[in-house]
Amino acid sequence: MKSFKFILVRNFVGMIFLVLAIVYAAFNVATTNFITTEARRELARSVANLENVAGRTMPQVAIRFRDLPALNIIEEIMAQFRQETSLRQLMMNTDGIIINQYNEVIPPGPYFINEETVREIAFLANYFINNRPLFENESLVRLAGAHNTYYLTAVNFPMPDGTAFSILLYTDISSVGRFMRNVNTTLGVLLIISGMVSIAISVLMSSRVQRAVVRLGRYAEVIGQGRFDEKVGDFDYREFNDLAQRMNNMSHKLSTYENNQKQFFQNVSHELRTPLMSIQGYAEGIAENVVDKNEAAQIILSEGERMEGLVNQLLYISRMDSGLDEVHPTSFNLQNSLYDCAERVKLLAERNGRTLVIDFPPQQVQIKTDEEKLQRVVGNLLANAIRHANQTVTLGYTFENNNVKITVVDDGAGIAQEDIPHIFERFYTGAGGNSGLGLAICKDIIGKLGGTIEVINSDAGAMFIVQLPA
Repeated sequence: MKSFKFILVRNFVGMIFLVLAIVYAAFNVATTNFITTEARRELARSVANLENVAGRTMPQVAIRFRDLPALNIIEEIMAQFRQETSLRQLMMNTDGIIINQYNEVIPPGPYFINEETVREIAFLANYFINNRPLFENESLVRLAGAHNTYYLTAVNFPMPDGTAFSILLYTDISSVGRFMRNVNTTLGVLLIISGMVSIAISVLMSSRVQRAVVRLGRYAEVIGQGRFDEKVGDFDYREFNDLAQRMNNMSHKLSTYENNQKQFFQNVSHELRTPLMSIQGYAEGIAENVVDKNEAAQIILSEGERMEGLVNQLLYISRMDSGLDEVHPTSFNLQNSLYDCAERVKLLAERNGRTLVIDFPPQQVQIKTDEEKLQRVVGNLLANAIRHANQTVTLGYTFENNNVKITVVDDGAGIAQEDIPHIFERFYTGAGGNSGLGLAICKDIIGKLGGTIEVINSDAGAMFIVQLPA
């Protein structure tokens, strides 16, 4: 398996080389197109200029020198063409070669001639003479020699005396080509240097990233070993710092969860041990005939019911913690659903000598939530209120601003102020509390339903308030 460092270096260097290669290729394509276009334009301008010079020169020469040979006329045209052309040429120089109808090359004057020029004229003239059909209609021809590259075109001049001359115009693009090769060499050197620099930078960056990843991996291993007190330090990059902070938070939550789990099992053991010891003691008393069997049976049944309720609550908490207790919202009539809750605890209220009061507004409300879970919450709150009430438990609700507020009020002594911040914690039992699970389950359920639950001490006693979106 390839390492992260190798992949990072490979991709980074590959990207740098790819970008430079694209720049290199684009430069060459653009430069080639530029040279070709400029050569075409230069020769087109030269042809137009030559024809313009010829149009001006031939009538003047014919008037001034009536007996002037045709060769002198064409040389005069060529001389004026060279003079006018030399004034405007910069990068690409255009010149011409005079060739008569017998394929004889008319050399320029001694001012223009040198050994290199002789070779150049001979090379270009021979090519023209051997390939005349290519130059028909002033066509543009590209010719590459051993050291130079040219663009050629020819203009034909029939003379009054029946002779004919061709002027072969040519432009040498070799200087531009050499410039292009020098730039390519420079780009190649830059490509190599940038490749080496990019390799060094990518190795440095990837090493730092690799060290950070290794540190985080070792820290994850430490967390996996249950050593939640250790923390990972700061990093050079903000993203790794954010990840380290999240891992520290995760470690803290795992530590809290582990402590809660330990406390949970301790509390469960304690809550189950009390009814089990009671059942075991009365069962032994029945076996030894030292207690009244009817009384013992009633206590055993009562403790058994208590254990059953505790086990059911523990199973429900386990389902919620494991994510198996999904929410299934449906639309239902809130008033009818709360009446059902009241009916289910009515017998419990009567058994404890309490009166259950229903305080519903005349307005019927349709809400959409998980009805079974809401009824479990209201049932738990009513059962809790019945245990702590002196005489009366009141169930009511109000509806406004598309929110439902359900209240359960008892007329007991209320809740001690020091108990209120912890009343919804698991296994927390205040004065007269039972297992400490019922209210914790209520809070978890209401949170899943997208609502809130709170408790206050009212004038009548303790008031539990559940608020849900309709």
